Amino acid sequence: MEIRITQNGLDSAASVLPDSNLRGKITSAIRSTIADGKKEGKSLVEARYTARSMLSLGKVKSRTSGLSGRLTISGGRNLIKRFKLTPSTRPPHNPPGGLHVQVVKGQGGFLRHAFVNRKGVVLEREGKKRLPIKHLSTVSLPGAFERIGDKLESKMAKRLTARLEALL
Repeated sequence: MEIRITQNGLDSAASVLPDSNLRGKITSAIRSTIADGKKEGKSLVEARYTARSMLSLGKVKSRTSGLSGRLTISGGRNLIKRFKLTPSTRPPHNPPGGLHVQVVKGQGGFLRHAFVNRKGVVLEREGKKRLPIKHLSTVSLPGAFERIGDKLESKMAKRLTARLEALL
């Protein structure tokens, strides 16, 4: 996500406003909007997903320079064991069945051939045979932010507009 004010926009704003410190005030408005967007994005992601702390699964950085600001999200795919899982540990007698997984709040699914190994990692058999098995992973932090991106961008745009109008 990026906020950028072009030189044309700055010149038109400078013609309307008599203040000499216009550039600093616009930079301050962008900086506070990016910081608010970071907080709002974190709360939207944690409201949507069942992980205890979704933000520990990646990095969210906010940067501003001049008349532009950027919100950068990075992180890899997450293991299913960090989300809501039933049974969450390996049962002592390995009953037949599978696992119930809930990644998004209110939405869950049953993985028929999945099981939890001794280290707590969720694995799934690819066929009826014992091998091959694969590690199961789910949404990454950038993917989670992408899914809430439209809502976050509209909130950040409203806040930036309100802050810039307050300068008038």
